[in-house]
Amino acid sequence: MTQLLLDADCLLEISSNMWPTLQNLYSSKKTESIGYNLIKNYVEWIDKKINLDVKCFTIDEDWRKDGTFIMIAKHGGISDYVYFNTLSEDFDRLIRLLYAFITQTKVPLFLYGYGGRLKSAVDDCIRRLSSKKFHETVKTAWYKASKELVATFSTEAPPGITLRKLEIEDAETVNELWPHHTKRSIKFVKHVIENDLTIAACDSNGKLLAWCLRLPLGSLGLLQVMPSQKRLGLGSLMVRVLSKKIAEQDLDVFAPVVTENTPSRRMFEKLGFQKIDNIYWTLEEY
Repeated sequence: MTQLLLDADCLLEISSNMWPTLQNLYSSKKTESIGYNLIKNYVEWIDKKINLDVKCFTIDEDWRKDGTFIMIAKHGGISDYVYFNTLSEDFDRLIRLLYAFITQTKVPLFLYGYGGRLKSAVDDCIRRLSSKKFHETVKTAWYKASKELVATFSTEAPPGITLRKLEIEDAETVNELWPHHTKRSIKFVKHVIENDLTIAACDSNGKLLAWCLRLPLGSLGLLQVMPSQKRLGLGSLMVRVLSKKIAEQDLDVFAPVVTENTPSRRMFEKLGFQKIDNIYWTLEEY
């Protein structure tokens, strides 16, 4: 493995016109947190001419067989978002790819939402990166609801509550109340609000009370309810409404939930979501 890592200094870029081919490789693995839905999002954003700074790399042309890739997205923050996966059960090529990219990158990295089956590969790679320091990895539960289940969700708002999509003017509030916000994460929040599905609940005066966004993974994310409005069912309403919007695209619905967030996990499970995996988030120190 050591020699393999030392030789991994040449990355092959997968051009954006080949991303649909990569996406199709994951068509039978749609429950993976990084794969079909993630690539689908970026393919659609490219098609819409949305201004993106995203690149995709691999080791060699064998990616067409095993789907080994790493995708790097710059959303204007301090860290680059790094998505990666492989269809192979042998992680040597993925470790080689991660090691090659991370060692030659100067910008802090955020290893974003990778599946439980990949954690050993990431841990192996990090152990070999003596010059890099990473914060403790965060573990989240990965929940799924089938589109058939979501079709049964009620989405009627209670009296005095109106529903709308988030606007760019809401970004500051969304970012400020996001427990995992970082320096300059506002730019990521703005990107999601401008380019993906969102939902918000407002009172009769138009004041923002609760919201939920769809992450680049294609999953629900950044679910938040104003502190004064908790325990009124608005969080569940946001999940149900945005889930229906996703299911209308003929997709199942996924959501990462912090493992220790028992109330949130109970809410998802009450709606019928089932935990199917753990996914992980690892941020490089800066």
